[in-house]
Amino acid sequence: MLSSSFIKIYRIPIFFALLSLAFYASFAYDLVRTDFPKLVGLWLGLFFIAYQLWKTQKGNIKFLVAVGILSRLVFLLAIPNLSQDFYRFIWDGRLLLAGYNPYLYLPESLLVEQPDLVFQGKELYQGMGPLNGSHFTNYPPLNQLCFALAALLSGKSILGAAVVMRLLIIAADIGILYFGKKLLKALDLPLHRIFWYFLNPFIIIELTGNLHFEGVMLFFVVLSFWWLQQGKWWLAAVAFALSISVKLIPLLLLPLFFWYFLRSKTLTPSPTHKGKWNTHGFLKLVGFYLMILLACVACFAPFFSMTFVNNYAQTVGLWFTNFEFNG
Repeated sequence: MLSSSFIKIYRIPIFFALLSLAFYASFAYDLVRTDFPKLVGLWLGLFFIAYQLWKTQKGNIKFLVAVGILSRLVFLLAIPNLSQDFYRFIWDGRLLLAGYNPYLYLPESLLVEQPDLVFQGKELYQGMGPLNGSHFTNYPPLNQLCFALAALLSGKSILGAAVVMRLLIIAADIGILYFGKKLLKALDLPLHRIFWYFLNPFIIIELTGNLHFEGVMLFFVVLSFWWLQQGKWWLAAVAFALSISVKLIPLLLLPLFFWYFLRSKTLTPSPTHKGKWNTHGFLKLVGFYLMILLACVACFAPFFSMTFVNNYAQTVGLWFTNFEFNG
C-alpha cells in the first residue's frame, strides 16, 4: 500500500509517469499513422515527460527503471502501426522453420509456386507489401534466429509472434540498461546517463513498439564494450560479431578500434592517456579483427551458398541505390 506521505512526495513524478503510460497506450492502440497532428502531439508530449522525469529523478534509479519497463510493456499486445517490417520477420521465421533458407526465396515467387508453404502467407505478403515481398531478405543470421524463435513459440498467431519478438527486444533493452550502468560506473560517468536511452520515446516506440531489432544489436555492442573495458578482448570480439549478425550497422565502428588498441598500452586507457604506438597493441588488434571475422563466418555458414552470396549482395546493394530514403 502506498502511504499518503509517499504519494505526497512523489505525486508529480507519478503523475508524469502515468501520463506517459497513457500517451504510449494511445500510440500503441489508438493511432492511425496518417493522423499526423496526433502523432506529432504524442511525440512532443512523450519527449517532454521523459526529459522532466530524467531531470527531476536522476537519483531515483529504481523509479526510472520501473517507468522504462512499464512503458515498453504497454506495447506488449499491440500490432505495430508505423512499420510493416514485422510481417516479413514472421514470414522469414516460418520459412526457416519449414526447412527453407529464407535468403534464397522471394515471397512473391514462393506464393505462386507453393502458396501453402508458409501459413497465412497471403496475409503476411499483403502486410509486408509488394516492395518488401519482391526482394530477398536482408536480415542477418542472428536476426533470423529471433524470427524463427517467434514463429516456433507463437504457433499460428501473428500477434503471438509479435509478442515474442517484443519480449526479446525488451529483454535486450534491459540488458543494455544493466551493462550500460556497469560501463558508466567503470568509466566514472554518471549512471543516470543511461536513461537518455532507456526512457527515450524514440527508442521505446521504434524498437519495442515497431519491432525493430537495433536494440538487440546494441545490446551486443554494449556487451562488447564492457568486455573490452574489462580487458577480455576475445569475448568482446565475439559479442561484436553477434551484433553484426543482428544488423550490419556495427561494421561502421570497426575502424575506431584501430586507435583504441594501438594508442594504448592497456585495454582500458583513460581519456588523458598518451600511450605510444605499440606492437603488442597491433597484434591484439589483428586478433580482435580476426576473431570478429571468424565469428561472423560461423554465424553465416549455415546459410552459405553462392546463390545466397549473390542474393544478399544484391539486396544490401539496394540500400545504396533504390532505398536512399533521406539520402
